[in-house]
Amino acid sequence: MLTKNQEKLIRSLALRKNRKKSGLFVAEGLKLVTDLISAGLAVQNIFLTEGSSEAFAVTEQTIELSIQEMKSISFLETPSPVLALFEQPVRLSEFQSDTGLILLLDRIQDPGNMGTLLRSALWYGVEHIGFVKGCVDAFNPKVVQASMGALAHLQCVERSAEEWVEWSASNGRRLIVADMDGTPAAEMNWTSKDILVLGNEGQGCNVAFKAVGNKVTLPGNTAKMESLNVAISGATLLYAYATASSEL
Repeated sequence: MLTKNQEKLIRSLALRKNRKKSGLFVAEGLKLVTDLISAGLAVQNIFLTEGSSEAFAVTEQTIELSIQEMKSISFLETPSPVLALFEQPVRLSEFQSDTGLILLLDRIQDPGNMGTLLRSALWYGVEHIGFVKGCVDAFNPKVVQASMGALAHLQCVERSAEEWVEWSASNGRRLIVADMDGTPAAEMNWTSKDILVLGNEGQGCNVAFKAVGNKVTLPGNTAKMESLNVAISGATLLYAYATASSEL
């Protein structure tokens, strides 16, 4: 049975400030929840609709709900039979000196784009993610859903654009900025010390990055298409890096 306090807490996690204050986030769906548990994330509660409890060992953490109760707390249009509250993994304040390629996301706003980029990064072996302040929260319920459990395996650091420029210079890192005008991705001399910067959906990359970074592009039919979606661009550029890395 769902208590009023539990419902209030879960619904409050729609807001970034409440996720930050509580240190919790919501995940929905049997596969996503089991993947996050398998990855070692600490789970506070698992809410299950009637008849789906066989998927988890019955403990004080598992709470059986009616379908109507699940609808009242779900962030999905069609609620899943499983919803869980997890503790957020501790965010890093710094990357190690031997960190490989960093994917730097500059004020990405759309949760679907953010989640897809995190999932794509992990697929191509990139586990270090930088955020520029102003990005959608990585623990937004829609980001968590779209990332398909990738968050459990990624190390993340957040800074301002200016701080990232300073950090890259002091650590001998080259900024590779996704831009319409740049070196074709297939011709880029990628290295594991690069920082790949993907910009905001409407405004592109911060001028601070463009001023000092090397530009990379994906040649295409610009006469008929103005640009690519940032998640598609990011996945394609990550593929270009992964392909080049395998040939080094």
